[in-house]
Amino acid sequence: MTRPTFAIEATNLTDERGTGIARYTRQLIQALSALDLPPEQDFELLQLCKRSRWQLRQRLVQGPRMASRCWWGPVWPLPRPACALMHVPDERQPPWRVPLVATIHDLYAALNINQPSEARRQRKLRHYAYLRDHATRLICVSENTRQDFLRLVGGDPARLHVVRLGVSAEFRLHTAAEIQSVRERHGLQGPYLLFVGSTPNKNLDRTLEAFAASGLARDFTLLVCGEHSQALGQSLASRLAALGLGSCVRFAGFVSNADLPALYAGAAAYLFPSLYEGYGLPILEAMACGAPVLTSDRGSCPEAAGGHAVIANPEDVQAMAAGFRAAVAMPQDKRDAALAYARTQTWEATARGTLAVWRQVLAET
Repeated sequence: MTRPTFAIEATNLTDERGTGIARYTRQLIQALSALDLPPEQDFELLQLCKRSRWQLRQRLVQGPRMASRCWWGPVWPLPRPACALMHVPDERQPPWRVPLVATIHDLYAALNINQPSEARRQRKLRHYAYLRDHATRLICVSENTRQDFLRLVGGDPARLHVVRLGVSAEFRLHTAAEIQSVRERHGLQGPYLLFVGSTPNKNLDRTLEAFAASGLARDFTLLVCGEHSQALGQSLASRLAALGLGSCVRFAGFVSNADLPALYAGAAAYLFPSLYEGYGLPILEAMACGAPVLTSDRGSCPEAAGGHAVIANPEDVQAMAAGFRAAVAMPQDKRDAALAYARTQTWEATARGTLAVWRQVLAET
């Protein structure tokens, strides 16, 4: 019996610093490669990479079921590889006439959130519309994202499927020695709260106000991770002075994926009061490391938290401040329940859910 070949556009794996979508692509491909399947359900996975990045193909995933091939766009000068369908996790898409599956991560452009330019936003809106009209199936990372797509873009609800994301193995409980090592690398002396992000939706300004209002600055440092522009850094310095926070807030800049899990594990609480998320995977990653989580009542944050985080209105500074205190004081039994819940969210489940959608497409062609 011939195994079907499923192609997945994987050029984003060659990026120097992988985005959230690149992390999704890598984890999904690795989990698909590792699936234990009976012979009659097996398949081949073809990673596609644009010719302009083909020299970096060593960054693609290696493993069972795996092959790779470059593509040119917008014109492909050679016959396309034989494949049952093509899955695109971002905007890169070979111009082939095969059944198309795409992942919808968020509706930032439709909501005009985190958009660097109007031209970029309009390009993304055209991409949404193209997927609505041409994709055989759309995979949404949350039910909230699915509903946002239907409300803001439209389409056939029967073609939109929810397949949630998983938590990678590196997000786990850490030993005291591992936590102390990362604390030393980042110059952390006492207990700290953790905030990660640099885009407007992450809600840093109100987080600083709420930290000041919470009274926690007497006992905790707020560690802010993420790349910020020099202009924003200067503005934040003035803001901290006005709030009287002084040396209570530390800006760590970009933090490597190697350090982030231990920083979660060592935090007294992880603060994620986002104004909008397509999924909010850091909520689960922090829980998997044993950190209590404060998140917002917006977007998919409550859905991702699954009832195991402190929830607050991200536009109400006093509500956030109370939420910060509640997260720090979260009882151990609730922390244990959050950890157990996070461990149920696996990339294997994501891979199996994705494969089930692919098989639906295969059955219809």
